[in-house]
Amino acid sequence: MIMSDKGLVSLDWYPQRPPLLKSNESSNSSIGSRTKSESKGIPIVIVIPGSMGSSSEYYIRHLAKSLSSYGPPNCRMVVLNHRGYARTPLLTTRFQSFAFTDDIHEVVKYLVETFPNSSLGAVGFSMGGNMLTRYLGDQGKECKLSAAVTICCPYNVAKLYKTILKPTLFNTRILQPNMTKSAQKFIRRNKDIIQSGARQYDIDALLMAKNVAQIDKLLIAPISGYSSLENYYAESSSDSVVSQITTPLLAINSKDDPMVPVNAIPVDSFRSNPNTVLVLTGYGGHLGFFSGIVPKIWYMDPVVQFFSALL
Repeated sequence: MIMSDKGLVSLDWYPQRPPLLKSNESSNSSIGSRTKSESKGIPIVIVIPGSMGSSSEYYIRHLAKSLSSYGPPNCRMVVLNHRGYARTPLLTTRFQSFAFTDDIHEVVKYLVETFPNSSLGAVGFSMGGNMLTRYLGDQGKECKLSAAVTICCPYNVAKLYKTILKPTLFNTRILQPNMTKSAQKFIRRNKDIIQSGARQYDIDALLMAKNVAQIDKLLIAPISGYSSLENYYAESSSDSVVSQITTPLLAINSKDDPMVPVNAIPVDSFRSNPNTVLVLTGYGGHLGFFSGIVPKIWYMDPVVQFFSALL
């Protein structure tokens, strides 16, 4: 799908996209579609992966099968793969960040225009949850979604980074090396596009970075239009917009999340907003929540039940 700024995202459907019917009506959608759905009332759930994630993630594939098997009748799921991921080429210098909600806005607009009879829901994981929360808050009463779910949303980006930069064994040996290498792989693959704008970036320094905060400072904050790393983290956080959400929202977080500290979660804002429900479990880690002798992701059942009730 071509976005209004000429960027490209890919939409992966499960089990398949609802059927389309040719129409004489032209669409204002950014992809220039001239088709509308002939389907009546097919629920659609949009999925926004976490940082550097895509439709190939295990938890997303598990959710797709759960919604298809036990969710609302004829439910379809569509994954909004971030720019430059899931074999989708990066075409512009704009790509995923904690506050980048433009692609969500355009995809929702496209789905509303193409499937006018369908009710829409959305699920955001980790960074995708932060993006979705910001979208919900920014849209307020104008939001076209009937229901939304976030899993392990970080809410306060500065507190997230303060946690993952602590010199613990897990952070220094596992989390930071893996996150940094994944980001550097993206940079190496797309360095020509990254350097195609008016501002030039120090690619060598980026490829030598020791953690993702350094990459944020050298690339993500300035390329996203922020004056500093601190400004990027403050403006990207979603804790300040929870009170503005009018769409029914189920937010699931864990107290033992190694990335999202409990003090980053705006508990009071959830309590005071009748449109939101916060589920804070004792255990679950970050995007884990495995339970049972035969491991199963616990939150699949409440997510499916939530959408079944509202879509």
